Amino acid sequence: MLSKAQQARANLDRARELRAAGRSYRQIGRQLGLTSSQLCRIRKTLMREKGALTRLRLARPGSTPRDLTVGACDLPPALRRLLTGAGYRTLGDLADRLLDPELPGLEAIPGVGRGRASMVRDMLDRLGLLPETSDLRARVEALFPELR
Repeated sequence: MLSKAQQARANLDRARELRAAGRSYRQIGRQLGLTSSQLCRIRKTLMREKGALTRLRLARPGSTPRDLTVGACDLPPALRRLLTGAGYRTLGDLADRLLDPELPGLEAIPGVGRGRASMVRDMLDRLGLLPETSDLRARVEALFPELR
């Protein structure tokens, strides 16, 4: 069974897919069985995400999602504040931190636990900022560095 936060994240991901398929917010709310407040929050998050990417592309035409600021991404406000307070300006900075095996994970930042770190990883993976890890050996070595 999913927690409330995990269920909200799953609804947001599903709503993102439905919106990309051309569904209206009313149809999305009916299909997912959302209340009006849940749908309002999803609408606000999706509009924030789309607006941030549009503003970024207008300001710098050759930019990628790596250049999107942490403050403009679709993470919860408290997590965005923690990450910007820790010195991460763009999503590329976060991706570089996760890819560097010498640095500790995002869980090492005060206030960011495993749940919040997984939200960051999911967002970066959705935007294509994390490499494909189909190599089982590399995944095991990432979890257990002493096996290298």
